[in-house]
Amino acid sequence: MAARRCIACDASGPFPVLFARFGYTLVRCDCGLAFQDPQPSAEVLAGSYYQDDAFARALLAELRETTLASARRKLGLLRAAGAWRSGIRVLDVGASSGAWLEVAESAGADAIGVELGEATAAAARDRGLDVRTGTLSGAVDGLAGERFDLITFWDVLEHLPDPRRELELSRSLLAPGGRVAATYPNLAGLYPTLTYRLLAGRTGVWEHPELPVHLYDFSPRSTRLLFGRHGYEVERIRTFAIPFEHFRKTVLAPQRTGAGWRGRTLRAAFAAIHLAAYPLAKITERGNAMLVLARVRGG
Repeated sequence: MAARRCIACDASGPFPVLFARFGYTLVRCDCGLAFQDPQPSAEVLAGSYYQDDAFARALLAELRETTLASARRKLGLLRAAGAWRSGIRVLDVGASSGAWLEVAESAGADAIGVELGEATAAAARDRGLDVRTGTLSGAVDGLAGERFDLITFWDVLEHLPDPRRELELSRSLLAPGGRVAATYPNLAGLYPTLTYRLLAGRTGVWEHPELPVHLYDFSPRSTRLLFGRHGYEVERIRTFAIPFEHFRKTVLAPQRTGAGWRGRTLRAAFAAIHLAAYPLAKITERGNAMLVLARVRGG
């Protein structure tokens, strides 16, 4: 079997192990990119992604306000970066049930989405949104001749077996001067850095990698390398905070960390680090998530 190569800098392995849990292994390249090696099978990923009818219903019920609030935060980030205007044409890759499309359209955009999950895509269409079921590569033919001012990958690229393919396809769909925008966790953020150094090795628990569904974990440096190698110039990287409540409900929930004294102590330790790290990360631009804005080089 050929040695795995880093998709950001093209270095070849073997790479040192950064973290391992549940039988999945995260390695890190010298460029700052972390990734699972080996990658989980397609069957594992299909069983892990929330693409079922029950989750689609939840997105339109108890999770609806959460997804809309997240979409509004992303619109605010784009406006703050000077990347939004009324009449903008938007293609959202990984549109889910369409919360971002709703917010974008209400802010004056002409928006189309592509979503792999059949149930969530159907739920979006039922509300009158233009969401195509499938992958970006599968939707390209149906978008032939169309050009977009903004292509968004909201918390998507880290889930893809090879995000280079989507970046390459996006180049052919961007209007002159158009941008790609992406969000995903920031491996170099202050909070994940501290929790890794202080807790991960001792406890086997780390809030940052969502194994097995996050195949890649990016840093600002590896982001610039990845986008640069595939024809983009990164205009801006802005970090921000993943709400700590997200971790309370997922990787740090009692059912994941234990209901006994050890679990309570562990959750208290993560919470204490969060209280110190989040304000400092905001001041030092080392949030645990990031927004990336990039243009086609020379475009």
